[in-house]
Amino acid sequence: MIIGLALHTNLIKNNPAYEPLFHDHLLKPIHDTAIFNTLEHLYWPSFVLFLSLCLLVLLKATSPQKTFRVLNAAYSLQVAKQIEREDYGPLKRVSVILSIVFVLMAAFLFYKLNVLFGSVLNKNGSLFQYLFFVLVVVLTYSVKLIMASVVGFVTQTTNIFSEYINNTLIINQSIGVILLPVMIIVEVSPVNQKWFVFPAILFLVLGYVLRLYRGFLFAGIERGVGLLQLFVYLCALEILPLLVLIKFLVVNF
Repeated sequence: MIIGLALHTNLIKNNPAYEPLFHDHLLKPIHDTAIFNTLEHLYWPSFVLFLSLCLLVLLKATSPQKTFRVLNAAYSLQVAKQIEREDYGPLKRVSVILSIVFVLMAAFLFYKLNVLFGSVLNKNGSLFQYLFFVLVVVLTYSVKLIMASVVGFVTQTTNIFSEYINNTLIINQSIGVILLPVMIIVEVSPVNQKWFVFPAILFLVLGYVLRLYRGFLFAGIERGVGLLQLFVYLCALEILPLLVLIKFLVVNF
């Protein structure tokens, strides 16, 4: 561009009869020099979204019925109990792939929230921020599942917590599938991202409430666990880790 401008200037000086193409136009220049586009072009969001989509397509091609039943189990307690009897667990292939999609999409949602409100790792690159949220999601749910297993073992209520863990995974995996098209729209649509990000947060909140509700059903109604014990369990597994995570992010970032 600079070379072209220099050639244009030399042409005018060497050829007085030369008339600029836009001579005597009504457009007035605002800047004296060229304005370069400093917009950062991000390619990794497209890769993350494409990878998540490919994982779902893989499940659709190889295990369509199993995948549909897992997604249906998030809304039907009867279906959730049925697939649990079929030995559905965290290490099954369908469960692993759906969990990966949930981690990628939940971290992507938190990254978008951070871009909109800018409170965590502002001085770092966008990819670094996204990987940080991936790590946060993985550690949060890993610690939660380990705590649930330990509490179940200590209190000799392994069956209750095993059922609770499976339902937590199922609900999260369904939320991951729902978030994928929403995050694609957020990334490619010219519409204000807030119109899609806040409903996506609502899905996470509804999933959180549904997990608490099912935990109450499993322990309080079906197994006869006292309300005080149930409140302590839920505080230890759901409320306390969330508060600790929020405080950690606020204090350190």
